[in-house]
Amino acid sequence: MNIVDALVDHHQVLRNLYQQAETDPSVFEEYTKHLVVHHTMEEKYFYDYLEKVASARHDALEAVNEHHIIEMILKDADGFPRDHDHFDIKIEGLGEYTNHHLDEEEAEIFPMAVQLFAAQDLNTLGALFLEAKDKLLNVKLPEPPRDIDTSGAAAAKNAAHG
Repeated sequence: MNIVDALVDHHQVLRNLYQQAETDPSVFEEYTKHLVVHHTMEEKYFYDYLEKVASARHDALEAVNEHHIIEMILKDADGFPRDHDHFDIKIEGLGEYTNHHLDEEEAEIFPMAVQLFAAQDLNTLGALFLEAKDKLLNVKLPEPPRDIDTSGAAAAKNAAHG
């Protein structure tokens, strides 16, 4: 599958997860996981190449900048209590901004890329994107310990003995 088709397919997954998260906040974590993996691998296997084409550089840099804005919205939502009255507003804001970004990519940037790159190169990048996305989405990180003393008492104790 070429990179454009792979990205468009994953865009639909992102849109579906957003719709689910709007009515079921427990889906939010899955949505954000897909979103982070998507834009990180999209930058690596798509935008890093598109930026090198003079006629596409501005659009590529603008899209990557939008990824950074999405990351800031994610950071804001990450620390927000899930049971807060306004958490659904965080989901809505992230989803609306992201959907606008996805629509813009599909309407303007992806058609340009199809014109600029050889089919073989698009297929190579698509295969790499799919492989990386699948691996990253299936990574299970170890749970951090819950019994770490964050009171500062250990530092004071260490200083007294040092």
